[in-house]
Amino acid sequence: MVGSVDQPALSPRDLMDPQMAAAMDKMAEIAASLGEMPATPDFEQQRARMLAEKAYWNEDPVPVAACADISVRGPFRDIPVRIYRPSHLVPLNAIVHFHGGGWVKGSLDSHDRVGRVLANESGAVVLSVDYALSPERKFPEPLDECVAAVCAVAEAAKPLGINGSRLILSGDSAGGNLALASALDLRESRPGLIAGLLLLYGVFDCDFDTASYHAFGGGEFGLTRDDMMAYWRTYIPDGVDPTTPRASVLRADLRGLPPTHLCAAGVDVLRDETLDMNERMQAAGVATELKRYKGVCHGFAGLGRMVDASDDAIKNAAAFARTRFEG
Repeated sequence: MVGSVDQPALSPRDLMDPQMAAAMDKMAEIAASLGEMPATPDFEQQRARMLAEKAYWNEDPVPVAACADISVRGPFRDIPVRIYRPSHLVPLNAIVHFHGGGWVKGSLDSHDRVGRVLANESGAVVLSVDYALSPERKFPEPLDECVAAVCAVAEAAKPLGINGSRLILSGDSAGGNLALASALDLRESRPGLIAGLLLLYGVFDCDFDTASYHAFGGGEFGLTRDDMMAYWRTYIPDGVDPTTPRASVLRADLRGLPPTHLCAAGVDVLRDETLDMNERMQAAGVATELKRYKGVCHGFAGLGRMVDASDDAIKNAAAFARTRFEG
């Protein structure tokens, strides 16, 4: 009788795309060069550290025809917005983008490369929104700012040189949550305004017991289960149920949403939320396009200097946007 031979368990490195593994090494090198963080860093320290760690990935900016910082009126303050123009033609279609960072970190600068590549590949003006962060502004205030920013962009279409009658909303990670939640808010108040959604490895639910959380949440793949639990605790005020559909959008009534492009990172704690969202949307009659990227970690769309899948993901999202604008 021939006995079976146990196969050695795959290591985290074995599960990663080689370029992704090299990028993880680079990120570790950058972090080491910046020194240790305080044992209990405050939120400003966390934000400054993220921006410093992202600097390498945003060096040598991808050229666009024009880039300018403006502000639009919001419910609490003037909201900073960065505009990326792929050409000087007017009017152009427009994508409103919300950056990631767990609702706690991230900025126009940390996600600069994403905005530039998305503008060039889509042929649309990209307006990146610097929404208010938690804990200074907790749910639903950051979401309310995002909705207000979308409406302000639509209303200022002529001076902005865009077509404001049909916008696409885009977001990565927590920004994907805000993009989808904004579309849900605008579904009835501004019917027809949102022509499509581009959701890159979004945060869609407060369930931390999915298979991908358990498989990839220990720290070897970047974003951890503990990180996400802390982000949710910071974003949701005391006394508010985090399962409310405006926050845990996977639990919302998704009927009537526009066609949606979904991007899932293969070794990401949030992978299963994207797969579940795709199924929920299809069951609700929403047309979807799902792209899965094997062996890449959460946040890979910003790693285009080393990871080919980064620009591939943005190009695929941009191609989807073009079909929506043409439809």
